[in-house]
Amino acid sequence: MSTSPSWLTRGRVRRTTTMVTTRDGTQLATDAYVPTDRPEPGPTLVKRTPYDRRSIENLHLASAFVARGYNVVLQDTRGRGDSGGTFQHYTATPHEGEDGYDLLDWVCGQDWSDGKVGTTGFSYTGANQQALAIMGHPALKSQVIHDAAISYFRRTVREDGAFVIGQLATYAIRMALTSPEARRDPLVRARIEHAVKHAPDWFARAPWREGDTPVSAIPAYERWLLFAQDNPSENATWRNPTMNLEAHIEKYPDIPVLMVTSWYGHHAWSTFRKLEAFAHHKSPTRVIVGTWIHSSPYGEAQHAGQAAFGPAATLDMNDIRLRWFDATLRGRGLENVAASPRISYFVMGGGSGRRDPDGRIEHGGTWTHAESWPPAGGADLLLHLEHSGVLTDGLPPSKGRRQMEVNLEKPVPTVGSSIKNPDIIPGFLASGACDQVERDDVHLSPGTGLPLSSRHDVAVFRSEPLREAVEITGPVTIRLWLSADTPACDLSVKLVDEYPPGGDWPNGFAINIAEQYQRFASWTGLLADDEAVPTEIEVGPLHLSNRFEVGHRIRLQVANTNWPRFDINPESPRRFRFSIWCGGDTPSAISGTGTLRRPGAN
Repeated sequence: MSTSPSWLTRGRVRRTTTMVTTRDGTQLATDAYVPTDRPEPGPTLVKRTPYDRRSIENLHLASAFVARGYNVVLQDTRGRGDSGGTFQHYTATPHEGEDGYDLLDWVCGQDWSDGKVGTTGFSYTGANQQALAIMGHPALKSQVIHDAAISYFRRTVREDGAFVIGQLATYAIRMALTSPEARRDPLVRARIEHAVKHAPDWFARAPWREGDTPVSAIPAYERWLLFAQDNPSENATWRNPTMNLEAHIEKYPDIPVLMVTSWYGHHAWSTFRKLEAFAHHKSPTRVIVGTWIHSSPYGEAQHAGQAAFGPAATLDMNDIRLRWFDATLRGRGLENVAASPRISYFVMGGGSGRRDPDGRIEHGGTWTHAESWPPAGGADLLLHLEHSGVLTDGLPPSKGRRQMEVNLEKPVPTVGSSIKNPDIIPGFLASGACDQVERDDVHLSPGTGLPLSSRHDVAVFRSEPLREAVEITGPVTIRLWLSADTPACDLSVKLVDEYPPGGDWPNGFAINIAEQYQRFASWTGLLADDEAVPTEIEVGPLHLSNRFEVGHRIRLQVANTNWPRFDINPESPRRFRFSIWCGGDTPSAISGTGTLRRPGAN
């Protein structure tokens, strides 16, 4: 645990540590920070975390809010830090809502509490806020939720059936390394450190079996990792309130909620689903969408991967949270929240396209606002796929197909993604916005430097160079007519902003803007076992906001693998053929209602 910061020793704040007992008798380590110069009870900010209640980030949070007159309560979740119980990682525990409720009961019983509680947190600590909210505690008055899912089965742990191995397994390793079990037992820690050092080898051995996983040193962690790997269909565990808010969304209280996400974070899709679900609430619901990858502190980076967005992309999250809770817990500036736009989002693009001093492309962008999603005033987007590899706004002249030869021994590498490369395994995968080439600085990429579009197992469909700038903002759907000589295969789609060759980029630069993955298997029944029989598949919605400049191309990039972000389909043959049908009675297309804008138009 961290040592006491200097502001704790200056006499203006009192920290007390209590083992708060939950309804089942588990004791959870809890720190309360209370300002000593406030004579009357006041509102309380609560954060429950598996990432160390006394981390530097959490101490900064406490410092900022105590200075504003708030009480701050920070708690280690079950099985983490100094708390008792067993940690079931990745929000699998059914106790998060109850533990949060019991903590609020404890807070309301303290003489420094006025009975009003706000909660804040990022990712896991956003999900447990949601689990608490549907418990209906009367003291919960306001929330700030940073990048948390509405369904960890549909996104994050699995995505439309596929196991997100690059996210979940690296998370399990990281959490095991910082676990109480590893802290207590040097042999356990040594085994986890060995798994970190040899992570690419471990991934090459997937799928895993009991006793043969990178976290086998801690059985509780291994059990949940194997559960996530081996359960592609939704069941009761996937539907517990912390894992699946969507199944319980009707219980969400009508309280002020600020949700923050990003185009290269995990949960833009989930955030817009929640915004829609809360549309009937009378209390303000607000959304901020930036460009950052899924990391903490959220909102401070000017870049994501290889793309630079400029100083304007950063936000002061502490200031935003302070103003939100001042308004919704104390009534200070509530009229400003009521008058604020429902959605604030960053439109990517419009930058110089030059290489910045850090080697990134200056993609640029700007903040704007809207009351609806997609924003009002846009035209409908419709781009047809031609089997020749063209994206066109007209109907293709004839029916045809693009055929791909797939070899699962040589999967398409993850180059750019909306998941964060794990800090403990540098170069494991490429996060954020990246040029779509095989890189030599990523563990599981061939490192040839060749464009992914040159591979036999990648199909690209490109518009002609744009004669005027085009902005696409909102949800986009991709409808593809597909066939394969196996019913068990995967689909990986990316929307890409393709810079032309020239200047600092003699080969051009192709930035992934949005993506989605889908699994076909015996249990989905979606694809026929006949390459001559196409099936219509709808992918999406993909949420984005990007300005495609004059001379750029809009690209759709299609593959069957995205490794190691997603696991290799265990039912697929090692080699197979896969076809995308276009034109005629198989009109594959990209569409979006009200998502198209032409910035130069009057």
